[in-house]
Amino acid sequence: MEVLLEVEKYELDELADIAEKLAGVLTEKGVLAIHGEMGVGKTTLVKDLCKVLGVEDEVSSPTFGLVNVYKAGERKINHVDLYRLKNAEEAETAGVFELFYSDALTIVEWPERIADELPDELMLLKIDLCEKFNHDSSRKLVLSRT
Repeated sequence: MEVLLEVEKYELDELADIAEKLAGVLTEKGVLAIHGEMGVGKTTLVKDLCKVLGVEDEVSSPTFGLVNVYKAGERKINHVDLYRLKNAEEAETAGVFELFYSDALTIVEWPERIADELPDELMLLKIDLCEKFNHDSSRKLVLSRT
């Protein structure tokens, strides 16, 4: 794995800056798989990232609809949230796997739900809380490419 970006520690009020840094290293299309526990700020980061990339529509969590599609000029961004999935078959039925090979950037939250179905080449964004037990709200972020 090649590390593209690493931020040792950031606060939620720094997300706009983090989104700028992320946008600077993301590919135009492909899959961005975001790993992080519940409440770590995955969707909030996606919202800021989409804004930086030029999405003018309101960006919201696709938890219930599974997939939201946004336009940023000529660029297409698919935002997928697999939290409520019971199995990979549901993702396949919803057309999620086809999005991986589309001419778009596909951002996937909770990708571990379909780990065996993810493409071999992707960008992996890992977000962790720095200090779970000391009530520190800072996070660590690592973006790598497989």
